[in-house]
Amino acid sequence: MGEAKRRKQQGQQAGERLRQRIAAGEFGAPGRIERLCLVIDRSPAGRDLIALLRTLPEFTLLQAALAGEEMQLWDSVALFEFAGITLKDGQARAWLATDEDKLLNEALPRELRGGVGLLTGLEPVLQDRVASIAKATKAP
Repeated sequence: MGEAKRRKQQGQQAGERLRQRIAAGEFGAPGRIERLCLVIDRSPAGRDLIALLRTLPEFTLLQAALAGEEMQLWDSVALFEFAGITLKDGQARAWLATDEDKLLNEALPRELRGGVGLLTGLEPVLQDRVASIAKATKAP
């Protein structure tokens, strides 16, 4: 019982942090989600983030992609280490990456074009690498 309560509280805190990021304009105009790149792996952080996004009404534009073929494939086939969803111009598109090299050198540079806010659920060691690529992509 204590573990379930702790996880619920953590989920509520994560939801509030996401709402603060939305209000600050990290994903488009303040208070709106317009441009977003979501990246997850199979870690508990990735699974928890997906579960949270499915419950937050602010992320309704992602729901079709979260339930789509790519995400179902990622759930059922271990070939793909990473999954992502990019939201631009009102369209959410899911994508997959087989390994860290493909993620860091191909998928992220492509998906981060055009200035999108980054939302990740990754193992901590990879989190820093992904964040540095996102910063480099935003640099003039």
